Amino acid sequence: MAVEINGKDFELKPRQNVLQNRKGKPFRDFDDIAITRDESKCIGCGLCRTACSEYNNLGIPVETKVEDCFYFRPDGKLKVTESNCTRCGQCILACPTGTLWEKENIIDVKKDLADPDKIVIAQIAPSLRVSLGESFGRNPEDILEGQMITALKKLGFDFVFDVNLGADFTTYEEAYDLKDRILEGKTPLFTSCCPARVKFIEDFHPKLVGNITSVRSPQECLAVLIKTYFAQKQNIDPAKISVVSIMPCVAKKFESRREGENKSGQFDVDWVLTTREFIKMIKGEQIDLPNLEAAEFDTPLGEASGAGAIYGASGGVMESAVRTFADIFRNVKIEKIDYISTEIPRQAKLDYQEFRGMEGIKKATLNIDGKEIKIAVATGLANAEKIIEEIKNGETYHYVEVMACPGGCVGGGGQSKPQNKEIMATRGNLQKQIINKRREALYKIDAGKSIRKAHENPILKQVYQEFLGCAGSELAQKYLHTNYNVKQARICQN
Repeated sequence: MAVEINGKDFELKPRQNVLQNRKGKPFRDFDDIAITRDESKCIGCGLCRTACSEYNNLGIPVETKVEDCFYFRPDGKLKVTESNCTRCGQCILACPTGTLWEKENIIDVKKDLADPDKIVIAQIAPSLRVSLGESFGRNPEDILEGQMITALKKLGFDFVFDVNLGADFTTYEEAYDLKDRILEGKTPLFTSCCPARVKFIEDFHPKLVGNITSVRSPQECLAVLIKTYFAQKQNIDPAKISVVSIMPCVAKKFESRREGENKSGQFDVDWVLTTREFIKMIKGEQIDLPNLEAAEFDTPLGEASGAGAIYGASGGVMESAVRTFADIFRNVKIEKIDYISTEIPRQAKLDYQEFRGMEGIKKATLNIDGKEIKIAVATGLANAEKIIEEIKNGETYHYVEVMACPGGCVGGGGQSKPQNKEIMATRGNLQKQIINKRREALYKIDAGKSIRKAHENPILKQVYQEFLGCAGSELAQKYLHTNYNVKQARICQN
C-alpha cells in the first residue's frame, strides 16, 4: 500500500502491530492544545516523519526504540508541548492509524451550545466552503457555503459570520504595514496568517521575528470584533459570547491560546474545530448537508470581498494585500475613506496570476507607481527555508507570504483526507489534484464578487467609521495587532 505525501508515493511499512505495541510501553500524550498522540496505535511506519520532512524539512518526529517497538516522538521527547512542532498537522494526514490526531473540541462546543446563557457564534474559514463536498459524495470543487450556514444553524449556533471578512481587515491593516516598511526601509515583511509558519520563525529564525507583520490573522481579527464592536451594537456582554472558529488548520487551535490573542479581555476565539470535527458533528446529527436549503451569513459581519475568499489558497494573501496596497501606494485617497460613497478610483489590475498556482515557490517583481516591489510566495516550510536563505545571502524581497501546508489552507492539516473515488481511480498526485480543485473554486468565488478589494468592502468601512477610526489607529493597534512587533499608532485624518 502506498501513501501520497507531497505528490510522491511512499510505501506503508509497519514495524509492529497493536499486540506487539504493548511490550514497548506506549505513551499517550493529550496535553497539547492542538495535537494528540496515542502510541498504542503506532505501527512504527514513520510516515509522520516523512510528511514533516517533505513539507517542512524539519523531521520533528524522531525514531525512538522502546523495548522491541519503534515510536516517532516529537524531537525525541514524550510530549508535543516540549518540542518545536509547528502544529501544521500534515503528520495527522499522513498517519494511517490515528496515532496522531487533533485535540478535539466537539464536546466543549456542544456544552456551550446547550448553555442557555451563551451566545454561540460560528466563524467560517475561506476554504471550508470548498472542502466539505467530498465527505458528502460531492466533488471537491463544489461550493457549499449556503448549505454550511444552514447546517450550523441546525446545530444550534446563534449567528454565523464569515472569516473572509476578518481577512479583509487583515489585508487592510497589513497593506499599510507594508507601505510603512517599504518607505522606512524595514523589509522584508512576512505575512502572519499561518500560525505554523509564525512558530517556525520564532523557533528556528528568531532574528526574523521583527519582520513578521504585527497584524493578527483573519480568525483573530473577526473574533475580537465580534466581542467588541458586535457585542456593543447588540448590547451583549462579551463574556457570554462563545466564538467558534471552523478551520482547515490544526495550528489555529494553537494560535487561539497564544499570548496576545485575548484583546477583548478574554481569549477572542473560544474554540477551534477542524474541518474533520465539523463534518463529524454534522454526520453525528444526521444532517444531509448537500441537500439543505442555502442560507446567507448573518449581519453585520457577514459580507466579505472576493479578496477575502482567496486567503485559503497559496498566494491568495499576497494577492489580496497587493490589490489594496497598490491603491494605497498610488496615493488613492484611502486614508480618508468616504464612508458613504463607494466611488474609489480603482487600479485596473485585479488578478495577479504571478501569485497563483501549485508551485512550491513563486516570485514576481511588481512596478507600482514607479517603485519595484519584489514578492515571494512559498508553500511548505521547506520552501520558506530556501527564501530565508536567499534573504540571508543578500537577496532583496519586500513582501513574503508563507503557508505551511500544500496549496495553502485548502491543503491544511485539519482538512478531510481525499475521498473522491473518480480521482482516486486514476491514482498519481491524488492529493495534489483535489487540493488544486479546491484552490480553483476559491478563485471562482472571488471572480463572482462585485467587490474584490478589501478596502472597498462597505462593512469594513462601516466598522472603521463607527469603531476603529482608521488603519493603524490606537484602537486598530489594540484590537487588530499583536505583539510580534509593536509600532506607534497612526493618527486618523478627520
